[in-house]
Amino acid sequence: MSRKTGDLNFQHYYSYQAFSSDMPVHQINNTNLYLKYEKKIPAFFINAENVFTQIKPECFLTTCEKSTTMDTSNYQKQVEDYFGKTMEEIKCLILKNEDQKN
Repeated sequence: MSRKTGDLNFQHYYSYQAFSSDMPVHQINNTNLYLKYEKKIPAFFINAENVFTQIKPECFLTTCEKSTTMDTSNYQKQVEDYFGKTMEEIKCLILKNEDQKN
């Protein structure tokens, strides 16, 4: 399913300085996957040629679980440590936020 025109639910940053300027970020094992709070909600980002694009949590989790080209070992612990919540709590926060937007 494609995104609607004018859909601003996902954030984009065009440099690391802009991406990390408002709060600390965490990189998963020197991959191109990053963690950050976005509007006080846990968010997941991917870096593609210095453009940091927010991705859906399902995409992030699937990438971490099934990637054969990136070292995503121990990603769950890193996510839980960075956000200070369990994976279940993080998923619930994200789902609650998506329901409020709709």
